[in-house]
Amino acid sequence: MEISGFINKGNKAVAQPHAIHGTVMPSTPDKLGSRVLELSSILQTTLDLDTQIDLLGRALQRDLAIDGLRYRPPGRDRQIVYGREGAQRATYDLGLEEQPLGSVQILRDLPYAESEIQTLENLLCAVVYPLRNALTYLQAVELASRDPLTGVQNRMALETSLIREVDLAKRKSLPLSMLVIDIDHFKHFNDDFGHTFGDDILQAVSQAIANTIRRCDQLFRFGGEEFVVLTSHTDEQGAMLLAERIRENIAAMKTVRGRRISVTVSLGVTSLADTDDAEHFFDRADKALYEAKNSGRNRSVAA
Repeated sequence: MEISGFINKGNKAVAQPHAIHGTVMPSTPDKLGSRVLELSSILQTTLDLDTQIDLLGRALQRDLAIDGLRYRPPGRDRQIVYGREGAQRATYDLGLEEQPLGSVQILRDLPYAESEIQTLENLLCAVVYPLRNALTYLQAVELASRDPLTGVQNRMALETSLIREVDLAKRKSLPLSMLVIDIDHFKHFNDDFGHTFGDDILQAVSQAIANTIRRCDQLFRFGGEEFVVLTSHTDEQGAMLLAERIRENIAAMKTVRGRRISVTVSLGVTSLADTDDAEHFFDRADKALYEAKNSGRNRSVAA
């Protein structure tokens, strides 16, 4: 059985079995109950989405016999999971006024009683304001970590991700590789066609890279005409294959903004070694890039 509803601005939804959706009107805080206010206060202690969902799951388990929950932020593919799966699901779309806040599924094996649904919906009212604040904060952080020209992650984001991915790969003994990519003779485009067309080249190259890598890979603009790809669960051989696909796809571009043009890139490739920290990992890939450029450009070189 699945129960679906809509929680909006601090009041319970109309929710009945078999995916019935309801619309609600706001209520005053005194009608929410001390437990709801307590939960809201707990959730407002953090702006981290994963932590909020963990706190929500623990709080719900204090009042209801649930096994887990799944939360999907609005407009995103990833889910945040707490606990375990269950055969019974109560699903709610969350919103505050006109702002969607994603959806949550409350999971357990036993069927829900009507009184439990009412308790659940009242408790979920506590999440909307803290969730709105966390999503606003996440959006601000993501904007600060994006390159405004190409839309990919920037150097600040790379520094954070690199430390995290190196630590994760070492703890779980997983392969991790890096590609450092530089557009060949980029100054030529700026000098011959102007900086606006140089920006067009940067956008076209970043899009070609993004279209080639996997969804789980991470793409960054390191600065100028240089890009970095972090590719997890990938050894040096796999990283070299990816590097060659990127190089070939960029070389295959014949026009940019309607102008016939030839663009090539040089790539340095390396895989994480047991003795690497984030700095040494990057330095080795960067040195491989310079070897590729010094040996003729338009090629991939492994460290």
